[in-house]
Amino acid sequence: MRKTQLQRFILSTPAVPALEETYDATISSSTELTLNAATTLIEVSAIDKTILLKWGTGDAITSDFDEVINLNTTRQFFIPVQDTGNNLLYTAVNFIEQAATAILAVVEK
Repeated sequence: MRKTQLQRFILSTPAVPALEETYDATISSSTELTLNAATTLIEVSAIDKTILLKWGTGDAITSDFDEVINLNTTRQFFIPVQDTGNNLLYTAVNFIEQAATAILAVVEK
């Protein structure tokens, strides 16, 4: 398979220390994280239940989200560009549980 810029696969996290870490065992309503200004990638783990992710400051709800992190999995995401005119990345991300007792873990790189 020929890789294009849109088909980038992350095989491991960058070899740098984490900028920030979040562990939330009480996620229920939309939970917003303000990203570190230097963050370019996040690694998100959904422990026990599926987690839904929405880029930006708008609340994540089960009918409005951008990404799905399936239960007991970890996914990595490059922070997308929010303002293409100025090439600015999103500065926040919101998460919501798909079902009660979901645990969220996020590492910013």
